[in-house]
Amino acid sequence: MNKVITQNGDYDFYIMIKEIFLNGTKIQYDLQYKKVKNINLRIKSDGTVHVSANKRVSQKVIESFVLSKAFFIQKALEEYEKRSSQPQKQYFAGDEICNLITGLCEKVYPYFEKRGVKYPQIKFRRMISRWGSCQPIKGILTFNTNLMYAPKECIEYVVAHEFTHFLQANHSSKFYEELAVVCPDWKVHKERLKEIYIR
Repeated sequence: MNKVITQNGDYDFYIMIKEIFLNGTKIQYDLQYKKVKNINLRIKSDGTVHVSANKRVSQKVIESFVLSKAFFIQKALEEYEKRSSQPQKQYFAGDEICNLITGLCEKVYPYFEKRGVKYPQIKFRRMISRWGSCQPIKGILTFNTNLMYAPKECIEYVVAHEFTHFLQANHSSKFYEELAVVCPDWKVHKERLKEIYIR
């Protein structure tokens, strides 16, 4: 069991690699205990299954919930397998994606400069579970080099999304209000990114 401290100081407890059998097939999922009212299930684009629940909920109840979602889980995993077996369209070469993202950062920055944001340090690395990340206190933005598989407008959305975290470090309604100023069609691009399988 790993203990992680969230941004607001709460403790999240992760129980990794829980297993359950769905119609004879062994399914692994990550269980996260957090302050939520309901049990939530999410399947990421990489095919991993994630469950979150209040720490007061028993393991038996959680497993019963997961079993009740067997059809949904299996259909989602089948779709994941189908997509992962298909060639991924690459929009940009590996040696140009970093230059493209850097240019987009410079393009959007004047708006954030007026809001008092200092130009951040831009980093790149291959990531599986996210397209980008922001460390507001350190002034660092990190972008996923797998964005080479995304169209330019989606990359512009990711850049705007991460810069907006310098104004709002969470995903509150205020964050999305700020994001909409620099990227009005963010919802469209966010949905498009969900269709891209990250290897």
